[in-house]
Amino acid sequence: MPISGLVVTFASSVEEHISTIESITNIPEIDLGQACGSKLAIVVDSETKTRDQEIWNAVRDLPGVIDLAVAMVAFDEDTEEEPSTRN
Repeated sequence: MPISGLVVTFASSVEEHISTIESITNIPEIDLGQACGSKLAIVVDSETKTRDQEIWNAVRDLPGVIDLAVAMVAFDEDTEEEPSTRN
């Protein structure tokens, strides 16, 4: 499962893009972070790399968004250990 920390840059102050922020919050895989000036931090935690890319593209296409920068990407691999076969 990919987890991405992204920074959304708007054409003007974040407070001037309320409808776009609402569109972002309607995407269940996104958690909003801090906003400062024209930048808003978000975290995308999706099930697949394909869904992750779909979300990135959707955010980039929202009104007022002029850039989407990647702060970090991590992959949450399945860490369950297989049962031991030793007896």
